[in-house]
Amino acid sequence: MKSVQIHNGFFIVMERGEEVVSTLAAFGEQEEVHWAAFNAIGAVQDVEIGYYDIEGREYVFRQEGGPFEVVSMKGNISELDETPLVHMHAALARCDETLEMIGGHVRSARVAVTLEMALWFVSQPLLRGFDEETGLNLIQL
Repeated sequence: MKSVQIHNGFFIVMERGEEVVSTLAAFGEQEEVHWAAFNAIGAVQDVEIGYYDIEGREYVFRQEGGPFEVVSMKGNISELDETPLVHMHAALARCDETLEMIGGHVRSARVAVTLEMALWFVSQPLLRGFDEETGLNLIQL
């Protein structure tokens, strides 16, 4: 991964083979980025993607090999127990003639070619706490 600081955040380029979520979490820890928003484009593979089953109060994930074009990847870095937490969603198009789309909450993904990300600082604390109604750690504003 390479990064350059910009006016209000960072521009990050992840390289082939890097795991996106853990690399971004480690970057947040290293650079002391605890509150940020980001979006990215590029290509990923070996994706674990899913959704939150509201009634079952649990995430449901599936593995997808790919590769996929990242049509849209957005999310934030917030804090849970003083540790940066990456929350990421993506819309992905299969890299073949079908261009089949999948999307959802991303638990993990590996960079297939490159991933170009703009990350902007958020000036107010984004702190997560447990929400009894949903069973999730939601941002508490």
